[in-house]
Amino acid sequence: MFEIVGVASVLYWRSSELRGHGDLRFYAAVQVYVILILLLALLLPPKYTRGSDFAIIVGFYALAKIFEAADHQIFSLGHIVSGHSLKHLAAAAAGYWILRMIKKRDWIH
Repeated sequence: MFEIVGVASVLYWRSSELRGHGDLRFYAAVQVYVILILLLALLLPPKYTRGSDFAIIVGFYALAKIFEAADHQIFSLGHIVSGHSLKHLAAAAAGYWILRMIKKRDWIH
């Protein structure tokens, strides 16, 4: 379900770009929602081990947002890689960490 909403936010953004006004409100709302859900997950009592991995996932996500915000500044440091590219690598690392967490976790009895 969350994936559908995420994809829909990107499609809406793209559609608005094609109409000439690039409306990012839905996309931004989905981003804020994801951050709130991750933070809420840190506050709930865990049902599985490895709950502290959520802090690492939030860290990768925050790093991705920093890279996104500093896109041009990062690219100007040698014209080798952009912040946008690094954002995708940080987001991929967060995705990897989620899979790693799920693979290694155990049920808390």
